[in-house]
Amino acid sequence: MKFLSTRNSNLKISGREAIVKGISEDGGLFVPESFPAFDIMENLDLSYTDLAHKILSLYLTDFDKDDLLGLIEKSYASFEDEIAKVSYQKDFYLELYHGRTSAFKDFALCLLPNLLAYAKKSLGIKDKTLILTATSGDTGKAALEGFYNTEDIDILVLYPTEGVSSIQKAQMDTTGSLNSKVISIDGNFDDAQSAVKKIFNDAKIKEELKKENIYLSSANSINIGRLLPQIVYYFYSYADLVKNKKISGGEKISYCVPTGNFGDILAGYYAKEMGLPIDKLVIASNDNNVLTDFFTSGRYDANRDLVKTISPSMDILVSSNLERLIFHKSSDAIVKEKMADLKDKGIFEFKGDFHEFLCGFAKEDETRETIKKVFEEEKYLMDPHTGVAKNIVDKLGLDKTVILSTASPYKFSSTVLEALGENLSDDEFKNIDLLHEKTGVKIPSEIKKLKDKKILHKTKILKNEIEEEVLKFARRGKRISVPASSANLGPGFDVLGLALDLSNTCEFKLSDDKEEFENNLNSNLIYKAYKYAFDFYGEEALPVDFNVDTNVPLSRGLGSSASCIVMGIMAAFDVMKRDFDKKEILKLATKMEGHPDNVAPAIFGNAVASILKDDQVYLEEFEVSNNFKFLAIIPDFKLPTKEARDALPKTYSKEDAVFNLSRLSMVILSLISGNEENLKVALDDKIHEPYRLKLIPEIDEIEKIIDDSEALGHYLSGAGSTIMVVLKASDKTSEDQIKNKLDKLLNSYEVRLLDIDEKGAFII
Repeated sequence: MKFLSTRNSNLKISGREAIVKGISEDGGLFVPESFPAFDIMENLDLSYTDLAHKILSLYLTDFDKDDLLGLIEKSYASFEDEIAKVSYQKDFYLELYHGRTSAFKDFALCLLPNLLAYAKKSLGIKDKTLILTATSGDTGKAALEGFYNTEDIDILVLYPTEGVSSIQKAQMDTTGSLNSKVISIDGNFDDAQSAVKKIFNDAKIKEELKKENIYLSSANSINIGRLLPQIVYYFYSYADLVKNKKISGGEKISYCVPTGNFGDILAGYYAKEMGLPIDKLVIASNDNNVLTDFFTSGRYDANRDLVKTISPSMDILVSSNLERLIFHKSSDAIVKEKMADLKDKGIFEFKGDFHEFLCGFAKEDETRETIKKVFEEEKYLMDPHTGVAKNIVDKLGLDKTVILSTASPYKFSSTVLEALGENLSDDEFKNIDLLHEKTGVKIPSEIKKLKDKKILHKTKILKNEIEEEVLKFARRGKRISVPASSANLGPGFDVLGLALDLSNTCEFKLSDDKEEFENNLNSNLIYKAYKYAFDFYGEEALPVDFNVDTNVPLSRGLGSSASCIVMGIMAAFDVMKRDFDKKEILKLATKMEGHPDNVAPAIFGNAVASILKDDQVYLEEFEVSNNFKFLAIIPDFKLPTKEARDALPKTYSKEDAVFNLSRLSMVILSLISGNEENLKVALDDKIHEPYRLKLIPEIDEIEKIIDDSEALGHYLSGAGSTIMVVLKASDKTSEDQIKNKLDKLLNSYEVRLLDIDEKGAFII
């Protein structure tokens, strides 16, 4: 299968090339040269991933079939529940919001990064890719998650400051990946999208990026790799209706799609062209009804004010994917003419044969009333975009229509709560809780976690500053992330360590300021570790500048020094152009640190058992059962490592040694197996905790608070002062209970759940 440009049908490239490029040099979008036939009745019982594999294999013919299946399975493993769920109410709702970011964009944007990385590798492309994406809300976070810390791919997301919901904004602005930048612009989505298209077609910017060995690509639906995966859920939902005896095989049904950029509904058109029995594709618009006007009159007029509505993901006046449909209905010459008219005049006319489509639009009050009516009558909760689609289905009196439910109602809690007639709080997260209390509908886990996340992206710019920000982002240095670590785990003194999802990060570049570099060597552990690596290999250290974001608290038993040492050594390996051999890095880090129990998990991630013999580190990695979660109690006071070391006795009794040996083996096996009862006993220690815990003020009160909860146990993290509490994964009460009681003590304590970091240290 070849892919053509909508503005030059003589240009034909492979699927891999189309995904890598994103947009054609002539400004056109890539489309398949033909629509392959696919009979859903012969594939009714396929799983979602197997169905996706069969359909996408028809388009991506230059991908190895087995490799493609692996990419698909890896991508959709991130979904919490069913990948695509059809909910049978009075109408049929295709729920597309059970992915990581609670919106339909997850379907394509969990897969596109893997397709792109595969395409780059197989084509031998070693340059860094800069993904440049404009978003009206959902694409941004889905793209940020999809490309999260992907090697050799950076992503910059632009969103309109006042054009997204507060939850959509929080989702984007809290993204912690090292390869991302999120910017809000003083304008609307069309401004952002137009700027992105302009940059893609700007030869000067491309030349500047080429100097940095960077090329541009897109995660917007202008990339064919975004569009193709969306075809699958049309076929999957049809099969679900047949299997549930809602329709008979071969019976035609309609699909109603809330759309602004025309990508989601275009995927439905592709499905219909492939043979899916679709009667009508119904375009549902909000007050920005430029599409409704076009399909009614044949006149596309973007010369109007953008209306900010309660369905912000549809607040779009320039629908990029319409260009593809016009190409399929005419020719590249006509597309070039119409797109030139749109660019120059904001208007074009095209009276094609659109018999497959119906259209309509809903005003805000109509959308609110629909949300309320459906919930009162059916106890089914929908977001405002789905509300628009349901309103159009009712207006048109359609039967046997699948409504695409494109986002979780919790992404728009205030809007939905207000539609239900409830009073609002000024706090969006309280509105989420209120909506849950009102409806009983489950809150997506990632939205639930959002409240406690730190805002990391705060850049706000004017429209004319976008190009400057793109170049600034592209010229950044290399970045390193090293996780915190919790050592000992009770009886595993100087042996066990656990990597935690709290990381120190840095950006580093070679520097001309040798004097400043020499000064930092005297006072900064990262610089010392950097030079140590050069000295170890007999090379002269090149001056470098580190810009560090410190998140791991110092002298709290969470591996802050290990994190700094690993960071410096990794930077040195990069500058010396040495292979990132984790065992070699571990050898150097252990020589500096003196023991491997913190540096090993910091480098390898997960849980690690390690021993040091004759300057050689031996280690075993193991995965901790998801039956457990870890709650850190981090005091506001330090416990210096030297003081903690000096507190230990010189010798131990045989009884204490045997006690710890028996529990060490049980701790490891219990953590792996998930045996909660055994772990409760196994966390006890007689080698270091009886001596070190005495150094912590209020320790008796702290331990009583923990013992009074449902916690399985606790241990002193490293040399302290952090105390790590082990909870059952199902424990819903202990965190708040412990936190509330600690608040009444004299000292201050930060209490936070920390997931296990599975990746370990990495460089981008």
